[in-house]
Amino acid sequence: MASSIIRFLLVLIVSVSFSNAQLPTHPGIVFDLERDSSTLQYLVKINQGTPQREVKLVVDFGGKLPWFACHGGYYSSSLRKVSCTSSQCSQAEKPVSTCADPKICSISLRNPVTRSVGKGELISDIVTVKSDPDNQQTPVPSSRNVAFGCAATSNILSGLDKASKGVAGLGRSSALSLASQFAVGFQYPNIFAVDLHDSVRDEKVLETTGKIYFGGGPYIHYFWGISDLADRVLTYTPLLINPKSEEEYFVDVKSIKVHGETLPINNKLLSINKTTGIGGTKIDIRIPYTTLETSIYNAFIKAHTEWVDRLNIANAELMDFPNITMVAAVAPFTTCYDSSTIILRGPSVVNNVAPSVSFVFPTSVWNISFFDLVIAKEGVACVGFVDGGLNPMTSIVIGARQIGFLEFDISRSRLGSDKAVHKFSEQADYDAEND
Repeated sequence: MASSIIRFLLVLIVSVSFSNAQLPTHPGIVFDLERDSSTLQYLVKINQGTPQREVKLVVDFGGKLPWFACHGGYYSSSLRKVSCTSSQCSQAEKPVSTCADPKICSISLRNPVTRSVGKGELISDIVTVKSDPDNQQTPVPSSRNVAFGCAATSNILSGLDKASKGVAGLGRSSALSLASQFAVGFQYPNIFAVDLHDSVRDEKVLETTGKIYFGGGPYIHYFWGISDLADRVLTYTPLLINPKSEEEYFVDVKSIKVHGETLPINNKLLSINKTTGIGGTKIDIRIPYTTLETSIYNAFIKAHTEWVDRLNIANAELMDFPNITMVAAVAPFTTCYDSSTIILRGPSVVNNVAPSVSFVFPTSVWNISFFDLVIAKEGVACVGFVDGGLNPMTSIVIGARQIGFLEFDISRSRLGSDKAVHKFSEQADYDAEND
């Protein structure tokens, strides 16, 4: 426990020093993400070593450090072992408290899928990066040494995407997380952001994958067919600390709205138990679809189907839109529709807003437009939320489908969501009310 507190304080000191310091003159860096169609895991593509090679790592928001399997077939002339007496080794999770060999830092590695723990060593190698092309400031240096965990065996890869070699840990409290190491190495605030295109295809830039940014924006993008480029304008809500899961990213969701209807939720489910860590809301890119505790899920589905009923009544009055028709469920979803009967008209649906969910924070609202429905198979659109069970550790886990774009500002302990999406949803509300 004491070592955990020390590591947290080290990261806090670094974060505070960056947040109070003058911002650097160079921009942040950016990496490509890709999503595997079978595991639905997101992988970041990192160029490392000498000679340089691409290594794909599964993104894990709760991971304490980046690690990969280098037990065989990996050679790099720039690879260095981290000594047991180094400050970096003191920040790692170790299976033993003593240095059997001062030249080797023996550590524990965690697989986020199987939750198994394996043995490895802490190493250092060069990572080659590229600056955010949308920032006109002086480019960052092209490479830095980064500490990685080197897994002793390939068994630790069980459950991870077959194309991956390990895990990119982005935990908020660890000084060895990829985000923290980049912040220190390139001297910018400890910030990362993910832009997940998921199944949405931007036909202007032909991107079907996502990006992960380190060090801040700008985050230039095309927005729903608007021809001009725009930087994302973010609204923020504080990040919470779960005492039992310090690496993970929790937020203070006060309520959930489905098409403007506030769900009846037991407030105890929305708070974090300070002793057990049970409850609350976290964000996890490894979860493909948002999971909701059973009572929350049932209320969610009820509100969604009632919206469909209202929509069908409105469509019947107009006589030129079909009824939204329910069809057989497609696992893991329970509520599915014939997608040909769901007609969108611009940003609004007849006499109602487009599919929309709102997470309500203490001082702001995060609106999700178009991301509550998922094309589960040809001709079938399902409500893309999943029943998380009666007694989950975390009541609400916001998954990749609903993430879209988010900025994790660890320096200031806050989460940024795209205000443009808010504006778009507000406009849809206005259009519907005045239709």
